[in-house]
Amino acid sequence: MLKNLSLFEKLAMAYFSFFTLLGFVWSYVDHDSFKQYYVIEDGFTEWSTVVFLLIGLYVCVRRVWLLKGQRPMLFLFMTSLLALFFFFGAGEEISWGQRIFHVQSSEFFAHNNAQGETNLHNLVINGVKLNKVIFGAGIGVLLFLYLAVLIPLYRYKDGVKKFVDKFAVPIAQNYQIIAYVVLLVLVQGLMASSKKGEMLEFAGSIIFLLNVAYPYNKTNFEAK
Repeated sequence: MLKNLSLFEKLAMAYFSFFTLLGFVWSYVDHDSFKQYYVIEDGFTEWSTVVFLLIGLYVCVRRVWLLKGQRPMLFLFMTSLLALFFFFGAGEEISWGQRIFHVQSSEFFAHNNAQGETNLHNLVINGVKLNKVIFGAGIGVLLFLYLAVLIPLYRYKDGVKKFVDKFAVPIAQNYQIIAYVVLLVLVQGLMASSKKGEMLEFAGSIIFLLNVAYPYNKTNFEAK
């Protein structure tokens, strides 16, 4: 299965496997240094996440450019939305450059953000952290439906396949599905650290990029 992958896919999977396992083991061996050095703000995992999200942005923008005139507006619109999702994720990860440019948070974010920063995913509303509700549980439910419902239906129901391809939804390959499951079990299920969210973002961004850039239905995204 892995021998047919491109060089980038192999390198990305090696990167995902090594550093996810390293983070998992490190969190148990020395949790304090794990938090201080591995998943620290503006550290290795955060900037890796940003890089992979920006690569995803590039893939989607390039895809729209190459496929304009070859695909319906709906297809191009949905791919553009995916590009915006990558852009939003990268921007949120670095709080829209706030720490880089030393920008002060507004009063709203200073009082309603768990880190006092200008981003949405750390907002706290009525004592509930938005990150856990929408970006945690919400994405978890969507990922389960995607893996357990949509992908099997896509592969065995022609009607579903036509509908999904019309909306430009990239379908995960088998190795990507396995990577998603391993990530959920290893980090979400077995990791005890309060910083598991950062590890999910880091490793999840790699798998999601591969999912989008090298999907099972890749012919649907190829220019003629």
